[in-house]
Amino acid sequence: MAPGGPAAGRGRGGKFKKFTRGGGKHFSRDLRPLDANGNEIREKNADDSSSEEEEESEEESSEEEEEEKQEMTREQRRAAAKAKKEAAIKKKNQKVAQVGDLPTDSEEDSEDDDMPANPNHSKAARDQAKAPPKSVDEVAGEVAKMSVSKKPQELSRKEREAIEAQKKREAYQKLHLAGKTDEAQADLARLAKIKAEREVKRLQNEAAAAAAREGMSDEQKAKLERMNRLREEAKGGPPAKGKKGKK
Repeated sequence: MAPGGPAAGRGRGGKFKKFTRGGGKHFSRDLRPLDANGNEIREKNADDSSSEEEEESEEESSEEEEEEKQEMTREQRRAAAKAKKEAAIKKKNQKVAQVGDLPTDSEEDSEDDDMPANPNHSKAARDQAKAPPKSVDEVAGEVAKMSVSKKPQELSRKEREAIEAQKKREAYQKLHLAGKTDEAQADLARLAKIKAEREVKRLQNEAAAAAAREGMSDEQKAKLERMNRLREEAKGGPPAKGKKGKK
C-alpha cells in the first residue's frame, strides 16, 4: 500500500463530489383552513361585512321611522303638512334679485353715502345724465361765473382757454358794433358806395324827366301825369283826384 493512499482518497472524494439536481417535487397541500370534519372554512371579506352592517343600519332606521310614524297622530301629521306648505308659499313669495334689476332710490342714496364719490357711479352723475344738454351761451355764462369765483391758479387748462375765448368774442363784438373792425369798415364802405350810386341815379332820372317836360307839349305832359297816377295806384298809393265822381 502506497503511503498516503487513504488520505489522498478522502481528499479526492470530498473535493470532486458531484451534487445531484432535480429529484422528486413536493407541493404544499391544504392551503385553505379546514374544520375537524374536513370541510373548508370560509373567511369573511371586509366588503361583505360592511354591506351587512349597512343593511342592518338601514333596517334599523326604517324600523325607527315606522315607529315614529305610528307614534304621530293624525292631527300632528296635518299640522306638519300645513307647516310645510306655508314654508313653501313663503319661499315662493320672497323676491329674488335677478340680473339687471335696479336698486331703489333709498338704496342708491345709502350706497352713495357709504361708498366714496365716483364720477361714473355717483348720484350727481346720474342726475347730470338725465338733465337736458345745456346750450353754448349757458356754458359760457357758467365759465364766466367760474372765472370770477376761482383764482387763475385754480383753473384748469381747458377752463382758462374757454375764458380767454369768451373774452375775445366779447371784445370783438364791441369793436364790430363801434365800426372799428376790418369787417365792419368793409360793410360801411360797401353801403356808402351803394347809397351814392342810388343818389346819382335818382338825380339823373329827375334831370331827364325835367328836360323831357320842357320839350313836351301840354297834351303830352297831361298824358305823362296820368300815367304816373296809374302807376302809383297800381303800387297801392293814394287814389288820384277827380276819380270819385266817375262811374
